[in-house]
Amino acid sequence: MSEIGKQIRLGRIINQKSKKMVVLAMDHAPMMGPVKGLVDPVETIKKVVKGKPDAIMLHKGNLKAAYPYIIEAGVPFILKLTTAPLLGPIWDKTTLIDEVQDAVRLGATGIAIRTLLGTKYDSEMLRDFGKVSVECDKWGIPLLAMVYPDGTDNPISVTYVKHAARVGAELGADIVKTYYTGSAKSFQEVIESCPVPVVMAGGEKTKTPKEFLELAKGVVRVGSAGVMVGRNVWEYENPPAMIRAIKAVVHDGASIKKAEAEFKK
Repeated sequence: MSEIGKQIRLGRIINQKSKKMVVLAMDHAPMMGPVKGLVDPVETIKKVVKGKPDAIMLHKGNLKAAYPYIIEAGVPFILKLTTAPLLGPIWDKTTLIDEVQDAVRLGATGIAIRTLLGTKYDSEMLRDFGKVSVECDKWGIPLLAMVYPDGTDNPISVTYVKHAARVGAELGADIVKTYYTGSAKSFQEVIESCPVPVVMAGGEKTKTPKEFLELAKGVVRVGSAGVMVGRNVWEYENPPAMIRAIKAVVHDGASIKKAEAEFKK
């Protein structure tokens, strides 16, 4: 019966018309500190949920602080169970900081973990991945795995990214998030070699909203299951409008011009 629960929860995250997703990422501060847009995370969450992303991904602390606004907006949340602060000497090892059953008790619709490949800590991170995957199946909750070849000489190489995405699928992820490989054509190779849905990582803020909308449109056109985006939402002046614009491109197949009209509403 846990599989039924997992499918029901996936149905809350994935838009049932487009079968794609726009997930807002709010997990950056434990790694990078209070960067622009996240100095006041509660205020940011209050703003961004007005754009109605399909889900929001965050750590437990921000959930506890901002859950009334998430409930009010009716946005499902994905609880992230790993982190790796960049302050320390071991930046290339993520640590499991929470448990699946705690996420279920908190009302999570999904679980997220981050795994890095090409490092000397691969075996430890993969062991944690395996444990979380088993628990997610046990509790009937979807697992979104962020798998990145950060320990390699070129983390956006299509060869390495294809490998990373496949590892995520083979270890039991229901959805894999990974790096954009520089072009929609090369990212299509990643999608086609991964047996579970693949979403593009939003990455650093682009020079203009239009630039990111074009990236999102490109990967969706070649089969991506959508995008998980953070800085390209809450580092812009109008985060709710950016969410709406991305949703227009991902779910409705809107032109860039039409999507940009969301900023004028």
